[in-house]
Amino acid sequence: MSTPGGSRSSGAASAAAAPQETMDEETLEEYADIFRDLRANDEARARAGDVRGLWTTANNTISHLSSHFVTEPHVDFSGGWTFQLQNLWHLYYVTGKYCAEDSVAPAVLQLLETSQRGLLTRSQISGSTGAIEVEHAPVVVHVGGHVIQQYLWQDLPFLVPDMTSYWVQDCARMSSSQRVRVCTFWASLVAASSAPWAYGLCRIALMVLRDTLETQRRLVRAGVEPGGEDSENAGRTTDMLTIADLLRAAHAWLARAGGRITQLCEAGDSNAATALTIPVPEDVSQLGPLAQAAGIQAVPGGFSSQRWFFWLRRLDEIGAEASPQGLADSSVMGMTSPFVQKVREEKQMARRVAYDMIYAASQSNSTIVQELMRMGRVPLDS
Repeated sequence: MSTPGGSRSSGAASAAAAPQETMDEETLEEYADIFRDLRANDEARARAGDVRGLWTTANNTISHLSSHFVTEPHVDFSGGWTFQLQNLWHLYYVTGKYCAEDSVAPAVLQLLETSQRGLLTRSQISGSTGAIEVEHAPVVVHVGGHVIQQYLWQDLPFLVPDMTSYWVQDCARMSSSQRVRVCTFWASLVAASSAPWAYGLCRIALMVLRDTLETQRRLVRAGVEPGGEDSENAGRTTDMLTIADLLRAAHAWLARAGGRITQLCEAGDSNAATALTIPVPEDVSQLGPLAQAAGIQAVPGGFSSQRWFFWLRRLDEIGAEASPQGLADSSVMGMTSPFVQKVREEKQMARRVAYDMIYAASQSNSTIVQELMRMGRVPLDS
């Protein structure tokens, strides 16, 4: 089998090694084992900061998949080919999660350029008419109760559901720095593209903002977590996270892709946002308990200007000098000085997030900006 980043043979040997259109369960399990090892290797390289090596592997994989589809009539994107495609998205995920934010620009650009390749096609001679027909590269993607057909490379099949699943599975276990890095990576992609997959990635922003601002949490942790304040913890659950654990990840989205999020919230008021996003599990867009209690209306796709202003109001509350009723740690009487200092730092951070959220929104005309002007929140003080 020819694997991502590996050497490729040609002719009959390549055809013999390629995944077949249909494979039995035992063969599929063998492929799963192989790619499990490849993913572990990619993660190790990402932890070591090997962006150049990861970029090269991704480039080889993209070229490999494209070449085999174009030149080998029997190749379709099922079975082992699907594993290769999803392994590519995992490579980008660990690159964004572990590598320094200022080093991943080549990977961001590479993924954007891949999407811009458009439809991958090949020419086939019709057996019945002898005419030359153009074939595309469809990929069947199952998302919740939806079954959709996407195409390489314009749709980046599996990218959105795979990245969404990684966040759901790993969010609580990550360190705060890892959350910030991977959210910055995703937000950079979203800010640079208006393709449907980019709007799909914005659903991850919804989850981050829901968990940060629409869910009751302590502002900071009273004690010191085992392993330190910024450590991975396989036993940590989402319920154990504080606002401080998530606030900088939310900031990454609102600062880097705030304009795109504002655009979706504006479109959501007319239900236009649902036409811009690809299917993801419905619970991804659900309102958090605090938003529901505040009477925020649920809309298809999850984005609305009403929800945008709720996020701003929550940031104002968190950043207030005196914690409002409802924050679990509103009283710091009797706490140690480092705890009090941490509370002050997070309140300052909340004010910074609110400022950057408004600043990003103010750069394009919208009803959200008009309301901010009516409220006296823009223009911003320099």
